[in-house]
Amino acid sequence: MEHQNASVSVDGNSVAEAYRQRQEATPRATAHLVKSGGSYQPVAWETIHREVLGIAKGFFSMGLQKGDRVAIMAHTEPRWNILDIALISCGFVTVPVYPSSTPEDAAFVLENSEAKLLFVGDSKLLAKVGEIFKLSGKSIPLVTLKDEAISSGALKASGYAQWAFQTVDETTTQTWKSYSEKVEPTDLASIVYTSGTTGLPKGAMLTQYNFASALRMVVDEIDLTADDTLMTFLPLSHILGRVDSLAPIFAGIIGAYAEDINSISRNIQEVRPTILISVPRIYEKIYDKIRTDVDAGSPIKQNIFAWAQTVGRQVARLRSEKEPIPFTLQLKFQVADRMVFSKIRAKLGGKIKLTASGGAPLAQDLCEFFHACGVKILEGYGLTETLGPIFVNRPDNYRFGTVGIPIGTAQVKIADDGEILLRGPQVFKGYFGNPQATEAAFSEDGWFKTGDIGEIDSRGFLKITDRKKELIVTAGGKNIAPQKLENLLKLSPFISNAMAFGDKKKYITALVTLNEENVLGWAKTHELSDMSFHDLVEHPKIRELIDGELAEANKKLASFESVKKVAILPTDWTPESGELTPSLKVKRKVVVSRYQDYLNRLY
Repeated sequence: MEHQNASVSVDGNSVAEAYRQRQEATPRATAHLVKSGGSYQPVAWETIHREVLGIAKGFFSMGLQKGDRVAIMAHTEPRWNILDIALISCGFVTVPVYPSSTPEDAAFVLENSEAKLLFVGDSKLLAKVGEIFKLSGKSIPLVTLKDEAISSGALKASGYAQWAFQTVDETTTQTWKSYSEKVEPTDLASIVYTSGTTGLPKGAMLTQYNFASALRMVVDEIDLTADDTLMTFLPLSHILGRVDSLAPIFAGIIGAYAEDINSISRNIQEVRPTILISVPRIYEKIYDKIRTDVDAGSPIKQNIFAWAQTVGRQVARLRSEKEPIPFTLQLKFQVADRMVFSKIRAKLGGKIKLTASGGAPLAQDLCEFFHACGVKILEGYGLTETLGPIFVNRPDNYRFGTVGIPIGTAQVKIADDGEILLRGPQVFKGYFGNPQATEAAFSEDGWFKTGDIGEIDSRGFLKITDRKKELIVTAGGKNIAPQKLENLLKLSPFISNAMAFGDKKKYITALVTLNEENVLGWAKTHELSDMSFHDLVEHPKIRELIDGELAEANKKLASFESVKKVAILPTDWTPESGELTPSLKVKRKVVVSRYQDYLNRLY
């Protein structure tokens, strides 16, 4: 297949218009890289469009009308994106459902959105749909993302191939075009439900113009081009993953899909992407792996790494503040880069131009670490309601400890109580079927109330202090941001998750879960290799290890915010077990409720 460069820009005011421009202008350009037969294969826009037409034909035959909602409950894969394009390009509305959602939350999303059809990833998720339908008391038609039809009990989902690969003709093409050309920028494109950290999910209504505005701004601000390859692995049910997956339409970049979350490291080596967009947890895991490898090395290797890090951080901080780098420091950095940093970059494929982080706060230490290695992590800030990033650090204009400056025409102001208020073309139009929540989300003069506390520094960079509802106020009246403490604890390779606690208490405590792989590795070198992980959790040597990690974290905290005690929990938290949202944020109310006995013993 002849390759066509996708450098032609698109400027549609809707995703539907932008997609028409893309597939007409560069049909032979590569849209996706997909693992098939043991290696990554290019998939052109014209191939994707044939599937889009087949899926659209299925929608037409069902009698779907403009504005009808269709849900997708599946893990990240190219077909998720193709379905999304098929829906949005026709004027239908995509409703993502997290595969890790509880049956109760998923049932609520399907009922609240009044979805007419559900695409489900595989037979395991189809079994879950049975529970969902029982809760809701009704069912809707099902289609799987697998080629062939699948069954679970009385449920049957027709196969993806029956839709996407059916015969299409000129009539289908013209019908699709007719639907697509009637799509207006103000039309709804998606209802994306918030993670539900504080109760039932709320469905943020995002228009075609919201998507087009946000994506154009992201493409322009971080200079994405047709020469870039983006590694796609975030959940497409999450708004950051969604921006990631739709960016190729606007930028002409290639979206390379990871096989699954456990294959990311290997897939990065195979694809050698130039761009990574992720949540902090992924960067924490990369850091943990690097630190574990270094700790397992010789004392000489450890000393070289420590020296290189000191040099690299000095350079990174000077660059962040736009200050000159002394000549001797430049020379040291060149040596550190050859000996240490170039090897770390090679593990990330060797071609990384920049990485972006969002979805949750990124520890400043972690950001400095990667910058020191020559891997720029550009931290940003946004919410489902702002269609992802509305603030972002730039490749040539960044500041550690901040989430950057506004993108495009977005506006910000800080309320009297410190709450961040936002306005701009990417801000959502309200919550679906929930006028009370919509009214509460906006100020009287139309600013979106984020629920986050922040401040703007002298250079115009935004610093997030904390969630308005999550601030810890100690018995002594001190306001403490728990996420700052938690991020420092999670810098330890032995701590997987952490939650700080101490509202109305005399001192701060924390619940922590352990990184099983790293704890078992440590145990092997400390005469505990015959013990199971379950037994290690309660072993005095592990307690001593974690207390040491706590002491390291506390060195970077003021005395009033330092964590005085921690409880080590026996099992890690996951979205499936209910303590984390699908975007890996801690559900504080759930954790407090489940582990109240542990917390009580800390006071």
